[in-house]
Amino acid sequence: MLKIRAYEEDTFSFYQDIVKSKNKTKMKPDIKKELAAISDTQSQYFEDYDNAFDMDSLALMQGMPYSENDKVNLKSLYNYRNKRIQALKNTLTTHPHHREHIFSTCQNCTINDVDSMDHVLGQTEFPEYSVHPKNLFPCCSDCNRKKSDKFVDDNGSQLFLNLFIDDLPKSHYLKVRFEANWMPRFYLEQPDDVTDDVFNLIKNHYEHLDLLERFRGKGGEIINNLKAIIKGYKGLEVNIEDKINEQCTELETYLGYNHRQVVIYRALGASENFIQYCIT
Repeated sequence: MLKIRAYEEDTFSFYQDIVKSKNKTKMKPDIKKELAAISDTQSQYFEDYDNAFDMDSLALMQGMPYSENDKVNLKSLYNYRNKRIQALKNTLTTHPHHREHIFSTCQNCTINDVDSMDHVLGQTEFPEYSVHPKNLFPCCSDCNRKKSDKFVDDNGSQLFLNLFIDDLPKSHYLKVRFEANWMPRFYLEQPDDVTDDVFNLIKNHYEHLDLLERFRGKGGEIINNLKAIIKGYKGLEVNIEDKINEQCTELETYLGYNHRQVVIYRALGASENFIQYCIT
């Protein structure tokens, strides 16, 4: 799981480009005129969003009092296949630390490929931000469906990490134990240097996206790859645990400190029983 570099250009210009590309239809012959009538208001709302984004206060945002017709028009601007939105997705999925690399995996879960854009503030309550580029996060359909329109609970507490904004701890909070046949069982554990607020947000994110159980079903391939790596050291005068830890250090910069692959590698690389199981 990695923090993603947010859109860096003018956000309202992005909105205007989307509006320009919108075609009228038989059902909506006047949509461009109707959108033009609220352009100044939208400009102010986009400025409000940008300010809240910079202050990390999106959880405090309130939906704006648009008419139902305006809400329908604004929601209709979003189309995942739109060329401008596809270009945005390509920009956002450039690796934040290795700009020459594209990472196509959903960072909300690190399991599936990106095939949609999640609205951080959902379209139902916030149609005015349906194509705000800092409100569109590249993710997989599974995470998008599980998150739905939620961002805060009934008490206004944030339910999900916003990986444009929220810093991820470098401490290891994702843990794993192994059951029969080395079947992984993941769990969360709060490190001493991670505050309650940060850990509770991480826990909310994992629980609402069902990540611990989803990770469990994806552990077999990782373990098989590690087995092959360890077998390759058979007969060599090397410290296998040290070699696995070296790989983990490299993987952390590409995948994140608490990526399930790193967690499995570190745990099994430190297990003499697993190493003997692989090389005998």
